[in-house]
Amino acid sequence: MERVMREIKNWVSVLLLGASVLLATGFSKPTKSAATPSMEGLGRYIALLRSGTAQQKAEAAYKIGQQRASAAGAVKPLVDLLGDTTTVDPTAYRRTTREHRPTLGEEAAVALVHIGPPAVEPLIQVLKSSPSAEARKNAAWALGALHDTGADGSSV
Repeated sequence: MERVMREIKNWVSVLLLGASVLLATGFSKPTKSAATPSMEGLGRYIALLRSGTAQQKAEAAYKIGQQRASAAGAVKPLVDLLGDTTTVDPTAYRRTTREHRPTLGEEAAVALVHIGPPAVEPLIQVLKSSPSAEARKNAAWALGALHDTGADGSSV
């Protein structure tokens, strides 16, 4: 048991080190947003993240992610969903050929990746301090995906 705990601590240390390297290499530089979303629309989606059904929250996360860095105001409510393990049906709001039914936390992580650099520091905080293993897993995935994405959202 002690060996397993040591391995977990080592794994978390490696992830934190990787996140620190991302920040140190200028990853948190501001980016230009493609289009400015309607603040009314963004506010409506944020409200759904806080009080909608799991399916409504997943769709709102998807719509927010499409707005990229201009939706930075939605980072906190998306981060709050990272630990949610409720399964959702993505075919209700986006085209997909995969049969995988993601969790709400996974959909929130994808949206945070699309938002980009404004999500980095909050994701690192989840990785450092969240009691939820699911939230930490989704934060680690999002940070890795952000590392593989250029500042404009394109693959490197």
